[in-house]
Amino acid sequence: MTLRYRVFLHSYLGFNSNSTLFYGEKDAVLIDASQLLSDSHVMAAEIIRMRKNLTHIYVSHFHPDHHFGLYVLKHAFPNAKIIALPTTVKDIAFTSSDKVELWAIDRFGKDDIPKQTTIPMPIREPRIELEGEEIVFSDGWEGDSVDNTVVWVPSLRVVCATDVAFHDCHLWPIESNVERRKKWRESITKLLDFDPRIIIPGHHDEAKLKILEEVQEDKTRSYTDCVDWSIKYLDVYDEVYQTAKNGPEFLELMNKYYGHVKAEDFAVHWLARLLFPRTCPDWVTPLPGEPGKIFLNPDGGFDGDPPKE
Repeated sequence: MTLRYRVFLHSYLGFNSNSTLFYGEKDAVLIDASQLLSDSHVMAAEIIRMRKNLTHIYVSHFHPDHHFGLYVLKHAFPNAKIIALPTTVKDIAFTSSDKVELWAIDRFGKDDIPKQTTIPMPIREPRIELEGEEIVFSDGWEGDSVDNTVVWVPSLRVVCATDVAFHDCHLWPIESNVERRKKWRESITKLLDFDPRIIIPGHHDEAKLKILEEVQEDKTRSYTDCVDWSIKYLDVYDEVYQTAKNGPEFLELMNKYYGHVKAEDFAVHWLARLLFPRTCPDWVTPLPGEPGKIFLNPDGGFDGDPPKE
């Protein structure tokens, strides 16, 4: 049986992230968990109904919307190996307590966040096999954080872009600055070097699920639109970042270009609060913690743009 995939889109409060299940006749491999436990409960139920043997769960990077749900999945699929590349394992270990404390707030539901994180096992070789077909992992990708990884399935010509590329979902420039976003654009463009037929973005809206299902069935079609969309978003964001002089202007400009995008729109609110702490309107979504103590990299530093006022 030729490998197939199924994409699970997680909830709005789960950052509209996704997980991708690659499966054959009997076995399956899952790429990423979710942030909210409830999202992984829903996904686990769907996977169980598929009657596949889940052999591995791969975690792409240290952001909790890709691994908090492991708490659910390790109980639902106790025989599945939870794996990641060594850099990701280190990053999760270094940030685990900070991330749990950051996100265990009322907005996300304290019971919907694990009490502690699950640390994946490091893999020696950046590849595994699924029913005789390779699934290849590569690190060193710049995305919405440092240390992103990407997944490539040669037999399907499918790339899981994880958090390197998004589509119709607000990107996450919170943990990047102008120089890092230049590298991010390079990584987005580099996705095309695989010569993929399909690129699955790490975050997207509901409409992309239908497109991803359709292009899987119709081999004459391709879907790599998230590349151009993500680069355009970063270009617009950098223009707004350079132009806006206060919080209301920043929000007005972002709304002008992307007011129709609802997925992860609270990220724009948090950017406004971080960049313009004095003039940001009171109605803007509150930050989940104190600036300087949130959205930190695995070394404990903040990679985002400095406040403009």
